[in-house]
Amino acid sequence: MGAVVMSLCVELVLVAPYARRAADQLSHAQPAWFLLAVAAEMVSMAAFARLQRLALSTGGLRVRLSAVVSAVFAGSALSATLPGGSLVSITYRTRRMRTWGASMPLIGFTHAVTGLPGAAALVMLAGIGRTLAGDSAQLVGAALEVSAACAVTVAALALVQRTSVLRRPVSALLRVWRRLRRGKGGQTSADGLLGELAAMRPPAHFWALGFGAALINWVGDLVCVLAVCHAVGSAPASDKVLFAYVAAMTAVSALPLLPAGLGPLDAALVLTLHHGGMPMSAATAADLLYRTLNPGLIGVAGWSVLLVQRRSRSGRGRIRPQSPYRVADPIHERGVEHGHLEDVAG
Repeated sequence: MGAVVMSLCVELVLVAPYARRAADQLSHAQPAWFLLAVAAEMVSMAAFARLQRLALSTGGLRVRLSAVVSAVFAGSALSATLPGGSLVSITYRTRRMRTWGASMPLIGFTHAVTGLPGAAALVMLAGIGRTLAGDSAQLVGAALEVSAACAVTVAALALVQRTSVLRRPVSALLRVWRRLRRGKGGQTSADGLLGELAAMRPPAHFWALGFGAALINWVGDLVCVLAVCHAVGSAPASDKVLFAYVAAMTAVSALPLLPAGLGPLDAALVLTLHHGGMPMSAATAADLLYRTLNPGLIGVAGWSVLLVQRRSRSGRGRIRPQSPYRVADPIHERGVEHGHLEDVAG
């Protein structure tokens, strides 16, 4: 926390002159373009929620889209506002999936397959940007990286479909575990785990739909950046904005522990937009306006969801049976306090 605060203070001192000039640009921002940026960001978040919902459905779990959208907003708020927030976000979304009834194999599968289409879609956008800019020298390397990730994923899925191959090493590990704990349990749970893994057979259309949802997620965020550039009175070329966006997202992935990529993303976005022809004040204003939405608006919405969830859990914990019968059992009292209500009417 101290390192983050120090970096923020240094960053504020360095960007203060540019921020003052950018304030003039923001005072003349066009509301129509800003509303388009808000709409594009909401579409981006909804597309990511659909991707997660689609991954959960491969294990036979049907979850309301509104519940997944709420979890995505809350997870994004944790990721954007806390140091190391990406790990906290994964932990939060894992707990939410557990409350929906997802097993741990299904949760791990969901986290894995939501990342692969997203990476492939971002590399595709990077390739489009380089092609538009006339630089296609690194497209082969990017294509090889995506192909390697896809090959590893396909190999892992093929392996879990053959439980007979995994059963022997798993049994050996369990024998060592039982010797350490001097127990006899575990084989049944291991068989159940392997059975759940083998039951996950994502159909071919899952990958097409997942890639489409991931692409909409990135494109929505990209349209948001393009809209805020127009909102501050600048109209850069689409290929320049695409190149700046990919550079910013790459900078974020290089330093994942910083909340919302604070610092690297802003520097990459502002400098690349300026190199693409935007005035420095306009590029800074566009970055500030983009940050107002992501993580600003998303963070407010996500923390609101977290607050509502916490208050609802606290409200359930304060519920007492509304009947003339008094519960005297202390075990039952503890169950009521934690929100596990039982029928005590008779």
